[in-house]
Amino acid sequence: MAAAQNFALIFQGASGRSYSISGYTADTAGAICQFSPSSGAGAASGAFWRCPEAVTLTDFSMTTGTTQTSMVLTDSGAVRNGAILMFVPHLSTNSNRPKLNVPFAAGSLIGATTI
Repeated sequence: MAAAQNFALIFQGASGRSYSISGYTADTAGAICQFSPSSGAGAASGAFWRCPEAVTLTDFSMTTGTTQTSMVLTDSGAVRNGAILMFVPHLSTNSNRPKLNVPFAAGSLIGATTI
């Protein structure tokens, strides 16, 4: 049985403001991830985060011990080509995580599904 895991997404806004978004996955293939703009996303959190301005995803940190290996980011519920995040290089214990540059338009509903 898969164990639920938390992750963090860091976005840089066009204004220069940073947004730290807490995420949660049931760690099951096809599961929709939950998001919270405050700490502690869980099973009852929302399935999307609406960005208040144009943002760029700059960092993704996943807790170790997942059984699934990646997730695909979505924008307003539609799959974004090329926005698959592999968990292994983004483990929270890796101090040299790859730098990300995934843009989203203002007002986008950002979500993710484990694959």
